[in-house]
Amino acid sequence: MGLSFHLTAAHHVFSTLPPNPLSANAVTEKLTRSNHSIWEAQVLSAVRGARLYGHLTGASTPPVKEIEDKDGKKVSNPVFEDWEARDQQILSFLLTSISPGILSHIAKTKTATDAWAKLEAMFASQTRARAVNLCISLANTKKGNSSTIDYFTKMKIFSDEMAAAGQPITDDELVEYILTGLPAEYKSLVTSLVTRVESVTVDELYS
Repeated sequence: MGLSFHLTAAHHVFSTLPPNPLSANAVTEKLTRSNHSIWEAQVLSAVRGARLYGHLTGASTPPVKEIEDKDGKKVSNPVFEDWEARDQQILSFLLTSISPGILSHIAKTKTATDAWAKLEAMFASQTRARAVNLCISLANTKKGNSSTIDYFTKMKIFSDEMAAAGQPITDDELVEYILTGLPAEYKSLVTSLVTRVESVTVDELYS
């Protein structure tokens, strides 16, 4: 009888824990030093979809840990326990989506908000520097002796990496960069494209 009672009580305790709404949202690409924007997009999509974004920003503040019962005694606040359980689920989701090299920087964080703030601070300056370097590469890269395909591919990769760094450029901007890097023998092509009324898409330029 006593054993049955304890098992029933234990089942009741565990059944009240909130299910993890992020358990089915595995991040396919773990965070490294070179893919922060892609990783962030995956994480934010999952967290916002579960309506838990406030746990990352700090907008969801924890309730008080203890409350008074009917006798005026301090007891654990079940609302806080539920909030903490949810926050730890989100923190676990973040930790399991990070590569070992990055994980060591946030392994000691206690809440999802703390972990997110550390990651954002860590990558903010790195992302800006990467975007600046890519912009310089786009401006300075010339076709030279490269084949047309190799030159176009290199410039397209720079553009894709700008987008991955959170600083996407438009098709018009990429076309301008590509045309600027062409040698003199392409002058007639450049002139005809620049004087067109309609914008030239990247695919049209490649053709």
